[in-house]
Amino acid sequence: MKKLIIIIAILGALVIANILINTDNSDAKKFNKTLLEAIDSTDLALSFEILVNGSKLKLVKRESCYEIQSIDYCADNKKVQLLKNFLNNDVEDIYENTAENLDRLGFNNINNKSSIVINDSKLLSFGNINQYSKIYVLYSNIIYKVHYYKSILKTSSKDWIDKSSPIINTVESDEFNIMIHEKTEINPCAKIIHRDLISDKKFSTLRNSFFDLYASDVKKISISSYDEISKSNSLIKVYFENPYSKNIVNFFMIWREDHLVYFAERKSLILPSLAFVIPNSVYDNISIYCKK
Repeated sequence: MKKLIIIIAILGALVIANILINTDNSDAKKFNKTLLEAIDSTDLALSFEILVNGSKLKLVKRESCYEIQSIDYCADNKKVQLLKNFLNNDVEDIYENTAENLDRLGFNNINNKSSIVINDSKLLSFGNINQYSKIYVLYSNIIYKVHYYKSILKTSSKDWIDKSSPIINTVESDEFNIMIHEKTEINPCAKIIHRDLISDKKFSTLRNSFFDLYASDVKKISISSYDEISKSNSLIKVYFENPYSKNIVNFFMIWREDHLVYFAERKSLILPSLAFVIPNSVYDNISIYCKK
């Protein structure tokens, strides 16, 4: 009889445990939605606008990439995918939109105001990020807790530009001579023919300054700023010349501005629209040919 009671007690405990487990699973299903599903945003994201403490950056979907609107330049696809992954994370918990929760979860912090607007319509406001990399997201009247990816709330183009492609498409096997001019001087400081550029070791630093050159930031150039650049004492002009026809293949401008060095390509008579921030060493390696 005693053994029967023990068996019945064990079976009862298993039944109760099973009920509790099923109850827990049922509660978890309440949150088994992604953040996008929770905010009812199933449409293709055509734009993201990131706002942090008064500064902003907008990404707009184009044919080949998401473009940084302020500079008309492609954003890094990996960074955009990270943002999409964040929005597709499962909601881990929800909270009521109460004054207490808004204060406790960091939404009333005037020194840390951040948000993302999706498709110019859905506003997600962000609160604290806890020690487990979970962030609180306010949408409409509900607060969601989801996993956060570091750096998606950045508004500097430097953090978003596509750095995977070199600035110059010219490769070493293309034949061209290089002419380096200082500011508006008609006569070049130096002219290096292609054969010497490729074969002479003393030009290896100059050669390497052009190939595999990547931007660390990008900014727009206006007509007025172009005039200022043209008058700058730091301006160096570099021409790639066809060795046979003597026609100019490419024309580049390199100059210093504050502590940064910029690089812009001018195609025929068209003024450059973008300036690329490049390593200071590139300017040093080229300008040395114009030192008296």
